[in-house]
Amino acid sequence: MKRGWTYDTTQQENFLELVEFGDICLLFGSLGGAYAFTSGHRFFGFLDSLETRHPIQVFLGTLVLAVVWHGILRSNKFYRSRRVDGFVREVMDVCIASILCALSSCAWLWLVCSHSKHSIAEIGFISAVFGLISFAIFVSTRLIGRALARVFRAKGYNLRHVLVVGTNRRAHGFAQDVALHPEWGYHVQGFVDDQWWSEETVESNAGDLLGGLDSIPALLRTLPVDEVIVALPLASFYQQIAEIVASCRDHGIAVRSIGTFFDQEQTKRTASLQRGVGTITLHDESWNAWGSMIKRLTDAVVSAVLLLALAPVFLLVAALIRLTSKGPVFFRQTRIGYGKRPFEILKFRTMVVDAEKLMAQVEHLNETNGPTFKLKDDPRITPLGTFLRKSSLDEIPQLINVCLGDMSLVGPRPLPVRDYEGFSKDWHRRRFSVKPGITCLWQVMGRSSISFDEWMALDMRYIDQWSVWLDIKILFQTIPAVFRGSGAV
Repeated sequence: MKRGWTYDTTQQENFLELVEFGDICLLFGSLGGAYAFTSGHRFFGFLDSLETRHPIQVFLGTLVLAVVWHGILRSNKFYRSRRVDGFVREVMDVCIASILCALSSCAWLWLVCSHSKHSIAEIGFISAVFGLISFAIFVSTRLIGRALARVFRAKGYNLRHVLVVGTNRRAHGFAQDVALHPEWGYHVQGFVDDQWWSEETVESNAGDLLGGLDSIPALLRTLPVDEVIVALPLASFYQQIAEIVASCRDHGIAVRSIGTFFDQEQTKRTASLQRGVGTITLHDESWNAWGSMIKRLTDAVVSAVLLLALAPVFLLVAALIRLTSKGPVFFRQTRIGYGKRPFEILKFRTMVVDAEKLMAQVEHLNETNGPTFKLKDDPRITPLGTFLRKSSLDEIPQLINVCLGDMSLVGPRPLPVRDYEGFSKDWHRRRFSVKPGITCLWQVMGRSSISFDEWMALDMRYIDQWSVWLDIKILFQTIPAVFRGSGAV
């Protein structure tokens, strides 16, 4: 769904059911633990205290409590990105959420345990202990998350590459904040403006002046950019900013403003960052941060399990390649990944050695339209390679790429640099706003038998409609597609 000029960050419509369900289970576990701690009973003794003469009422009351808890957590920003928020602010949100959850649990306990020997004071005490337990658990998990994020970002992982539009004092302030807070994980690629407007910005050495305002479309095509930060006053540069938003929408890149509506300096700022970054989100189609976390965790676990399970097949295919043709077992090639970042993909070699150098001899035989190259009876493919491609066994080493974080199990297929350079439409490049994957809608709906434009449309459909369940559905649909070998080249 396209989003235009909206105030405050618009969250993804796809709820991350697994994370939210886990939090609700965690709260019910904390409530049971609080009961066991305060009453001296076993943990599961909590269930015995519930009203059993009216099970339907108890069930409906519990369902209402879960919905209320879910609303409390969401309203306190539990499922929003905390990249630039301070920990004190996050602790305050957790504290408020824990208090509200404790109050709602108190009302629930009074309703469902009214027949028991528990007094109002005892129910209140149980709820208070529950609030403390849930607060401690949520704060602990977030401390661990922040610590891990700091470690990864210090090593250059999980960085957000930003392009700053403007070279005024606001732009300088943003660059200064980013330099002072490496835990935010922002990296300034450079500045875009018709000239340097602030000496402070020049002297800060935060980045080079990459070009004028009219160079932004070209920069988005060549640089890995995750966000564009606009430091210009919105009223004075309305037309230019509207064009920037349109270009970024085509690429699936978020646009945020740290400027005012007019040229006057702000005396008071109400922003998520110290100098006003993020006060206005002009365009954002990025996935929810929790969704990305769940997707990454699933990728790491499933790919590791599959590598272990398929180890015998892995070794057998490697041995057959060495026995049937000269050359290395693996084919390595630079592909364009998330945010247009290049990475080296691993596949079992299915062609003769130096197949890429022989590309010029077969390029005229290309059977697809668009910039991609597909040839069903490619003379460079070895006899074993034909079988490996037909059965998709050549894709197994890409599980290593998934483990390393360069790819995902599900996502748009990673394209070679040659294919990317042949893109003629910027909206095609929006596929790089998510991690590439081993399988996607293209694989389960025809693979190379569909046209390039249909392929790109399916990638856009995946990005726009993404959810955890869509990934699960695609993974299960990939299995019969592989056995059919439909469209495989």
